Amino acid sequence: MINLPSTKTINIHHFAHEAMATVFEVIINLDDKNYAEQAAHNVFNEIDKLENKFSRFRSNTEIAKINNSKNGEEIKLSFETFECIWIAKQIYEMTNGFFDITTGNVIDKWKNKLLANKINDLNISDFGNNYFILDELNFTIKILNENLSFDLGGIGKGYAVDYGIKLLNEWDIENAIIHGGGSSVKAIGRFGNEKGWKISLSNPKNNHQTIAEINMQNFSIGSSGKQKNNHIINPKTLLPNIERVATWVITESATIADAISTAFMLMPIDEISELCEKNNFISGLIILCDSLKLKKEDIFISDNFFADKFFI
Repeated sequence: MINLPSTKTINIHHFAHEAMATVFEVIINLDDKNYAEQAAHNVFNEIDKLENKFSRFRSNTEIAKINNSKNGEEIKLSFETFECIWIAKQIYEMTNGFFDITTGNVIDKWKNKLLANKINDLNISDFGNNYFILDELNFTIKILNENLSFDLGGIGKGYAVDYGIKLLNEWDIENAIIHGGGSSVKAIGRFGNEKGWKISLSNPKNNHQTIAEINMQNFSIGSSGKQKNNHIINPKTLLPNIERVATWVITESATIADAISTAFMLMPIDEISELCEKNNFISGLIILCDSLKLKKEDIFISDNFFADKFFI
């Protein structure tokens, strides 16, 4: 898990809001509290608008319309929904199909199941990038297989965090951090007189064991874990992840960090290492097994992963 900095400082203003089935927090370092509050509320209002486009659990959202469309039907999308799906499509290719937003119905079938027995009524070949077409000129999507069920749960919070930071920049706020549920984090500027925003990564099985400390400044960290039963599905098998414990990904974009951290829960370590080598702006740290006291051999760290201090 990611531990955020304490905010008990006079010019550090903290705001929270529930959206996308989690709590978003905006922390702003600024003298003018009223101005900071107005900016934070603007961020939360826009995140609510994103949820009204991205949620597959509400009837009138753009994702719900996609999931209810017929083969060959074109659906007009907002820029934000189109962009989020477009990024997800690129990451599908980058991760060799391990990040796939089209398996929402598989997640539903496995949700809250404690035993990973194989589901026989779905076919692996029914999902993936080959079954939808994005039209970049008209911002439309065409579905080619009605078995697809879009779910932006592995990328939507990161997109919202990026969107929020973009808004704070428009408000000329230079020092702030935004996170969604502690799993998608992006920081700009610095915390007080520090050189950035100091966060720590800790063992999800033992919060008292700190793995690393990182000063965040103008980049993002995304994390995934198996705390929620069966919410990460392997598109190669349509089975839930039951082995890998947690992942952290560092890169500039919170959207990409969110999605890649989900893929790293499933990808073989050699493929993760190769991805980070080819894309040096992406780095990862993966906990390979459950343990109350992690050792070095329990963790994989890509060569380009940076931290101010490691404790293992």
